[in-house]
Amino acid sequence: MSIYRHESELKSEMIRALHRWWMSKRGADIPDRSAFDPTDFRKLLPYILVTDIEHAPFRVRYRVVGTRVVEATGFNITGRYLDELMPTEPEAPWLDLYARCCKTRMPVIGSSTCTTTSGGLFTHEFGLFPLRKNSTSVEQVLSIEDYANLSSTLTDLVEWRERPTETLLSKTCSLSATLVPSIIPLGRTRQS
Repeated sequence: MSIYRHESELKSEMIRALHRWWMSKRGADIPDRSAFDPTDFRKLLPYILVTDIEHAPFRVRYRVVGTRVVEATGFNITGRYLDELMPTEPEAPWLDLYARCCKTRMPVIGSSTCTTTSGGLFTHEFGLFPLRKNSTSVEQVLSIEDYANLSSTLTDLVEWRERPTETLLSKTCSLSATLVPSIIPLGRTRQS
């Protein structure tokens, strides 16, 4: 994974367009979500994600996921939390990148490399753009992923999947056995 220092490093015209929009709407801070009109970006919508940000603890929830992103990830991640999923490259620091975007209140742009099912590598560019919603805190991130030349090989990517339950428990301290029926509290056995 590579983080770009400047927008001029981008190859993607789609991400450049979203970056120009964000810069033009930011004013003295960051744009409000209401400033984003999806009809202005019809061609980009399949590549766009809108995420809700929860701050305590820090979590990222996918509110809107474009159709092209669903094809690339292998399933619809709408409504899911990033920490519940295993990206194609599990060591990729996606949660850290969202946190950086929120903390700095600045876009994070770069490229990510994924392994294909045949063992090859595929690189795509991405952009994360912080937004507020009638407040001063970052409450959403507008994201875009440009898969460029992946037009006919989306099925060659290793699909995203859910994290094993044990991993979720170690990462999310607030889970309760009453909220997750498949988890049996220690010292108890499942009744038939």
